[in-house]
Amino acid sequence: MKKALVFAAFVVAFAAATASAFDTTPLQLAIWPSRLQVVPEYIDVSGLKLNLPFGRNQSIVGFDAGIASSSSKTSALQINLLNRVHENYAGLQVGILNQTGNSSGVQIGVLMNATDSIAKGIQIGLINTSLEMSGLQIGLINYTEFMTGFQIGVINIIRESIIPFFPIINFCF
Repeated sequence: MKKALVFAAFVVAFAAATASAFDTTPLQLAIWPSRLQVVPEYIDVSGLKLNLPFGRNQSIVGFDAGIASSSSKTSALQINLLNRVHENYAGLQVGILNQTGNSSGVQIGVLMNATDSIAKGIQIGLINTSLEMSGLQIGLINYTEFMTGFQIGVINIIRESIIPFFPIINFCF
């Protein structure tokens, strides 16, 4: 137990020292509120970010896991109950709620996937929304303004389409 505690202290000290020297860190341990993180939120994470329960960083590359995560840009495997990326997201996002500015990749949201602007890839959830979608939406309710691809669900809405609403399957190219 004592060795594990010493090792954990060493890892935290290494992450903090690396972050202050290079404005990036290989490890982020985040505790609510974000001022209790191992490294400040303006430091980028390139590696592992653990949110216990909440973490916020400008940019994340690697693996992001925990309860709730917030960032400006993320290229990662992101597994949290709540995922929020304000600008660009690329990778695989899994959670109860996923919200992004732009997304590229796969979003799996138990309740909802919401992309404020352009989504490229696949959205799977009860409710899927985007301004513009290129790819596939699978859910109970699928909504987008512009679409290049398919929607599979009970309610499928493509506002700027010849057929703006169609149940079961809808598509636009």
